[in-house]
Amino acid sequence: MKSLSEAITWFLSYCKHQRKLSPHTLRAYRHDLDHFQQFTVETIGSELPFDQVNRQVARSWIGKMADASPRTLRRRVATLKSMCSSLEREHEEIANPLAGFRDRIRVGLALPRTVASSTVQAFLREVHKPPSSSPRAMERRQRDIALFEMMFSTGMRVCELSGLNLGSIDQDRGIILVHGKGNRERSVPIVCPQLREALASHVAVRVAAGAKNADPLFSNQRGVRLSEQSIRSLMLRYGRAAGAGTLTPHMFRHTVATLLLEGGADLRHIQELLGHSSITTTTIYVHVSEESQRRALARCHPRMRMDV
Repeated sequence: MKSLSEAITWFLSYCKHQRKLSPHTLRAYRHDLDHFQQFTVETIGSELPFDQVNRQVARSWIGKMADASPRTLRRRVATLKSMCSSLEREHEEIANPLAGFRDRIRVGLALPRTVASSTVQAFLREVHKPPSSSPRAMERRQRDIALFEMMFSTGMRVCELSGLNLGSIDQDRGIILVHGKGNRERSVPIVCPQLREALASHVAVRVAAGAKNADPLFSNQRGVRLSEQSIRSLMLRYGRAAGAGTLTPHMFRHTVATLLLEGGADLRHIQELLGHSSITTTTIYVHVSEESQRRALARCHPRMRMDV
């Protein structure tokens, strides 16, 4: 492995074929490693041999990223370290130049952005508004109703929604088979009648149009899978029409988790629903719930109405 570019090419191929990482993760890794490679080219004026990657180079790279957020810094460094450790593990002749390297990047706790349940209600009312009498417009609206009922009912990531196939829906058992992060699969129960009805209508339309189990559940008018960006754009359009401002799929995901926790749902059940590999990730919603509790107590506590 003579050059850095050869190491990057090998690592991305290894992540794709051996680790079976998602295209989204591969794009993120490519972006992070391209950033590091560009830094080395700008620093030494030519491509860096891999055996010259060391802690000093890594610290210089971190120092040049003063404008990046701590989370971005931590992710980029983690990607570089992952590449180096993978090379050492798979090639006996290569030593990990960043073994034991500590970046000392402090990442504060960022509470997830949520929206009020009234905002979600206004959004869903807008989605459920009947369109024009055009059959094509009716089909698109049925698709959108199923899409956004599923988004709020399940808290799925936008990449998971986009990746669903017709065969992912098991209406008899009332479950959705989701292909999540880290190539992990999970079964999400269909518990909301609104989602069950919307899915039944949408699936019936897709089947009548000749769609098979391997075809996308949500597609555009050309029959092509609805992309993540298309889903975000639809959400923005409906959100603005509902007077809800800018909404994102992740805001719905965070809102679902927070409202479930405030409603008494077990943290383990929320972990399974969202597809978190560790419950530590899910515990961030406990902090959100505590903030909600603090605001409610401050608003309602009788001591706040006493003059003394």
